[in-house]
Amino acid sequence: MVQRLSNPELSEKELAVLRSLAQGMSNADIATALSIGEGTVKSHVNRILNKLDVSDRTQAVIVAVKRGIVNL
Repeated sequence: MVQRLSNPELSEKELAVLRSLAQGMSNADIATALSIGEGTVKSHVNRILNKLDVSDRTQAVIVAVKRGIVNL
């Protein structure tokens, strides 16, 4: 259970969005790169924030890097 809390299950699309966040991309840029709507990006970001238990994009990237979910 501890492992699951430290590395929550992110979908492939959420991982792609998180990787894009780590690259400093805006929602509009992520939407274009992943061929999805900007509203969909916002939904993915909100789910990522909830799953990582953080309040903003920067914290999400920091937590993801610390946990080895993404690499810079």
